[in-house]
Amino acid sequence: MRSDISQALEEFEIKTFGNKKNIEKAEKLVNPDEQVLFITPTNCIITSSSKRKKETLPGIAILTNKRFIFGFNALSNTSLETIPVSEINSVNCKGNGITGGHLEIHTITKTYDILVSYKKEIMQKIQNIFEQAKSNANTNVTQSVFSSADEIVKFKQLLDQGIITQEEFDKKKQQLLGL
Repeated sequence: MRSDISQALEEFEIKTFGNKKNIEKAEKLVNPDEQVLFITPTNCIITSSSKRKKETLPGIAILTNKRFIFGFNALSNTSLETIPVSEINSVNCKGNGITGGHLEIHTITKTYDILVSYKKEIMQKIQNIFEQAKSNANTNVTQSVFSSADEIVKFKQLLDQGIITQEEFDKKKQQLLGL
């Protein structure tokens, strides 16, 4: 098992009894360049805002530094719901000792309501890790935009100084803009 998964399971006091195989399968969904911040076997209620449809599915919820993943089995096929962290609009926690804790993850088109620990401090910790991942993702996007703009300015100065040609500048500009 990956060390980041073991650490997340321990940090959030996730019980793995009867779910070790599912967690091992879920581990394969995570790319090597991603860090697992939170993982739990859970039930998830997925509400689609466009269809006003609710589905309750058992599966594994994973938060990495890049995306939220909910993997589940439907009709003997493994299915995935994957959302880049930057597309998460908000995260709310609610719950009590009777119904358990619920973490709601809101995107533009769907809401994911996952069952989590009913312990208030654990729920707050989970919400904080989602908020932190979201904040880091937005910062990375902003830094990328600024660094591309800075690079274009530098290449424009090289063009103005006659160090590079217009063709070289245009090629580099398109590369930096991802065109």
